[in-house]
Amino acid sequence: MSDTGEYISAIRQMILLHPHVRSFRVVREEDQINSGLIRYRLTLVDGGLLELSERFRIIGGKVHSLKYRFHWQDSDRNLIARWDNTAHHLTLPTFPHHIHDGGEANIQPHAQVNIADVLAEIARRLEEKRRSGR
Repeated sequence: MSDTGEYISAIRQMILLHPHVRSFRVVREEDQINSGLIRYRLTLVDGGLLELSERFRIIGGKVHSLKYRFHWQDSDRNLIARWDNTAHHLTLPTFPHHIHDGGEANIQPHAQVNIADVLAEIARRLEEKRRSGR
């Protein structure tokens, strides 16, 4: 990536082409050449919601995520998963990266993720759910 605008364009394109995204809305975007912020709200084809929030920098052509929160809810607004790097679970081996999986209280270690990782995981889980008939 050469600059923030290029990264934002790539993320928007990824979202627009994703088969499990019905629509998305820009909540906030900041493009400051080498640093930026994106906040998007996506409606998924199953009626679920995905809120994406990432503050990042472009250094040497690479994206460095400084702060992220990817919050996925079902159509009844129950938490399915939230990946984030808020520094409040000091004992996790992947600190500050973690996931709230299936509920706020189920906090698990998790490697750092990006928007592409989260969209891929959502696609995997939705396809698995569809195949199992749940």
